[in-house]
Amino acid sequence: MTRSNRHVSTETDSRIIAAVWISSGQGQVVQRSVLLSQHECKAVSERYARERAEKYQGSWKASQADLDGLEANLPLISKLEILGWGSKIHIDRPEQYYRQYVAVLVSGKRMIFVNAFRDAQDFSDWHDRLLIVVDGDIGYWQVLYNPATKQFFNLRINARA
Repeated sequence: MTRSNRHVSTETDSRIIAAVWISSGQGQVVQRSVLLSQHECKAVSERYARERAEKYQGSWKASQADLDGLEANLPLISKLEILGWGSKIHIDRPEQYYRQYVAVLVSGKRMIFVNAFRDAQDFSDWHDRLLIVVDGDIGYWQVLYNPATKQFFNLRINARA
């Protein structure tokens, strides 16, 4: 697995965090999602614009209602085909992945970019900046969410190493 150590934003005081806390069954509470700073839109654009059809044009401020809608509709991701894979594989139980959210403008529309990964153990800064992993197969995936239509689209997984 290859990870970029590039740091795009050092401004954390303006960061808005939206978290979903899940009990691990052993008394521990695990944070599974975070809304990253609007400054991370640049990292999304630099990393994903070349390989995706989307044109990232900036960011916007997502509301708690936007994030609640995203979280409520997470199971829909399981029904999506992964671009380039057809119906061969699917993301099962997307709510069990760690998820980073970045509010982005895509071709003038308000979207939320979702960057997901199975394990956050090796990534202590995942709640501060966009985690960029080059390979990792189905353990790492990205999708766009349209809060206006409450739909996900353009699901992709990372390449295999």
